[in-house]
Amino acid sequence: MPDAGERVAIARLGRPHGVRGAITAHADGPTLGTLEPGDAVTVRVGASERVLVLAARRGEAPKAIVSFEGVDTREDAAALTGGSVLVEAARLPDPGDPDTFYVRDLVGFEVRCGDQLVGTVRDVQPGPANDALAVVTGDGEILLPFTADAVIDVDGDARRIILREGLL
Repeated sequence: MPDAGERVAIARLGRPHGVRGAITAHADGPTLGTLEPGDAVTVRVGASERVLVLAARRGEAPKAIVSFEGVDTREDAAALTGGSVLVEAARLPDPGDPDTFYVRDLVGFEVRCGDQLVGTVRDVQPGPANDALAVVTGDGEILLPFTADAVIDVDGDARRIILREGLL
């Protein structure tokens, strides 16, 4: 269950689109498609954040065109380039499938291969064929395949991922 007030990134802002303040938004999941005009979001660019109200959204994930109230010129939109669109975590839809996880839910999970502690999940990196777990070990960081062949169990209650024997 997300913490009250916890915010999560749902999209990354790209380049301005046109001259009236629209900008491309690259969705990280389905939540961007649920936003409606009038919804408030937080936009983080570097260390600064500001609350903006969605004025319009065209197109669907993974890439949409959005505009915000008060962002009226290409230059205003360009100032948002590279920013993250954040919403309250409670707004994320339930994955519905017990084998589906949000990346934020897996960060911090302990990774084990048999009885051996491998490390802790720092991130999940998307790949063309499958996602990879970025795991911090005592010797640095390694990438491990996040596939049904490599992972035999994900225990959400214990915050643990078990890899098949012999994977390492």
